Amino acid sequence: MTNANEEDTSSEQKYKIQLNKHRLFLLILIIILILTFFIQSCQRESSTKETMIHNEYEPGGINSEYLEGVDESLYLFDYEKIKIESTSSIDVKISNCSLYLDFYGDMIIMGEVKNNSSVNKTDIDITFDFYNKNGEKIISESVASYADYLCGGRKLPFCFHLEDREKYIDIYRVKIGVNYKNYFERFIGNPVVKNESFYYDDDILVIIGNVINLGKNKVEDLRLLATFYNKKDQVVFIKQCYLSKEELGSLEEQEFILNVLLDRYLPSFTHYEVEIFFKDSLIVQT
Repeated sequence: MTNANEEDTSSEQKYKIQLNKHRLFLLILIIILILTFFIQSCQRESSTKETMIHNEYEPGGINSEYLEGVDESLYLFDYEKIKIESTSSIDVKISNCSLYLDFYGDMIIMGEVKNNSSVNKTDIDITFDFYNKNGEKIISESVASYADYLCGGRKLPFCFHLEDREKYIDIYRVKIGVNYKNYFERFIGNPVVKNESFYYDDDILVIIGNVINLGKNKVEDLRLLATFYNKKDQVVFIKQCYLSKEELGSLEEQEFILNVLLDRYLPSFTHYEVEIFFKDSLIVQT
């Protein structure tokens, strides 16, 4: 009887040990699964933040090899001290301007022209007058706009490169203006952007969507621009979205795509907007 009881006790102990091993294994497995889920969640959250916060290149981070042969005073040049002044009217306003030196040491000025009126604008030129500390104009330049027409209530980005580096050190302020003509005819076409979204493919930001013409007329010279802003809402760079064709009939639709390589040459940005530009076809659809 004693031997039988000892055998039963031994079997029970072995069973409990085996059961405890199973429980420990299950507990370890659950902990591993929870940790795996937590790590993946953190990675997804980090990826989402990086999509809209790119900090590879800060303005002013110039590669010195591109400054060879230039006056040594450029190394002491502080572009942040340059004052930006803009001329605006009731109809048109210049805003969200930025000025910086790119990776190659060229001065870049960006911003937007906003049409605050209900009248379309055309023949748009952005002007840049540079002054020294004595108020003397030392440089006067202009650049044509990206699009031929700016509809009422819309905004159009601009970009200007000043390559005359030897005069950088004398620049104290820059005055930005805009020349345009009123275009009183109303457009019948009405292309709009829909289903716009973005995703992250390694070090490439991919923006996709569709353009559909909701108007009654065919449109042409179709352009789609993505404007990227920093945390101060200043324009820092502009990209044109790829379109397979530059014309759309009434209710016609097409896809668009834009690939943005997030490398060290790209200024920091936090958000973007997509704007569409066009003009009516001379052939009116009925």
